[in-house]
Amino acid sequence: MVTEVDFRGRIDELKELFVSLPTYKDGYILTKDFSDLIKKLHYERTEKQVQGYTDYWDKYQGGKMNMESYLAIHCAAYKTSELARQYAILADIDKNGFISSDEFLSIASLMSCHDTRLEGKSFAEFLKEADTNLDGKVSIDECGAWIEKMINSSSV
Repeated sequence: MVTEVDFRGRIDELKELFVSLPTYKDGYILTKDFSDLIKKLHYERTEKQVQGYTDYWDKYQGGKMNMESYLAIHCAAYKTSELARQYAILADIDKNGFISSDEFLSIASLMSCHDTRLEGKSFAEFLKEADTNLDGKVSIDECGAWIEKMINSSSV
């Protein structure tokens, strides 16, 4: 199993892998390279999970992934709090520091590839669970804490 330390020590190797993918151009790859990328990283993912990643990146990230997001996610993969924060940052599509209903639906669709408890979860439920300061909004930090809680309580 690859650990967080392995990833951080392999940044150059991870970058080389990313730029070697067929669709790499100007710091991005297209989603059609996801399956190859996952295989080259030696991750075990189902076809449904790969399709879920592809669907998310196609719909919410313009069908492409930049190297910065790739490295951040993969270097955080074995540190739950950092992975949760990276997902929260991804969720904030408009970059206003808060997670809207549409943004919640985007990140829930991505996370449900691994945790089916998120399928059908409403924004109202998310707001009730994640808005810890009760201001009626969910910040990136609150979203990250909520995601971390979901990951830690998951049996998937």
